[in-house]
Amino acid sequence: MVELSGKEKREIRGILKTRPIDLKVGKRGLTHEFIRECSKILGKEAMIKLGLPADKELQKKVIEEFSQETTSLCIAKVGKTAAFYQHHE
Repeated sequence: MVELSGKEKREIRGILKTRPIDLKVGKRGLTHEFIRECSKILGKEAMIKLGLPADKELQKKVIEEFSQETTSLCIAKVGKTAAFYQHHE
């Protein structure tokens, strides 16, 4: 996974701030279908915004697991929303 500079993160956060939530994590959590759909979005746009469950401990777990499954970097987490970026070469 590529580490981004502060300036790059700031630019990506600016774009994702006004973007609507792409997908919401449901009761079943991160299923294979959910990850596959997220991978499609990341493949096209390199960034995704997810709606997270209300429980803070579960949010941390979902963010870590999602980052590992999709090899993406969590750029920002505000409230029940997290934004991820996947570097394309």
